[in-house]
Amino acid sequence: MLNISLTGMLWTVVNLLVLYILLKKFLWAPVTAMIESRQKEIEDGLAGAAAKEQASQAKLEEYDLRLAQAGQEAAQLVAQARDRGQREYEAILAKARDDAGRVTDEARQRVRQEREEMLQGARGEVASLALLCAAKVAGKELDGDADRALVEDFLAGTGDGT
Repeated sequence: MLNISLTGMLWTVVNLLVLYILLKKFLWAPVTAMIESRQKEIEDGLAGAAAKEQASQAKLEEYDLRLAQAGQEAAQLVAQARDRGQREYEAILAKARDDAGRVTDEARQRVRQEREEMLQGARGEVASLALLCAAKVAGKELDGDADRALVEDFLAGTGDGT
């Protein structure tokens, strides 16, 4: 049978109470403090990660804005360069047209001048031939200066119409 002793039970209860107090003081308090410390570290880490994520999101938005602004500035620079190039092209084209017109005018002037010189030379030759023919027909030597002036006046009057 079972023998129950009151003193044995009392000592068992006292031992259990002492064991409970010792475990609570030396085991549960440090374990609880360590768990609370670890939980605080985790919460702080999560809060820090959330703050870093917000900061990185803000920087990402700022970089996106800067990138968009840089794209706009690049488009403006390209448009300005295109406009400047078009103006330069038009200026060069206008200068080339002016130069071509000037060269054409100079060439026409030279052609007119050479034509006049050629006509003067031809008139002189025709006058000399006319004097020579007239001298042969008349059978005498004609005075060069007076007769030449007469023939040149005649040719000048008829030459303007041709």
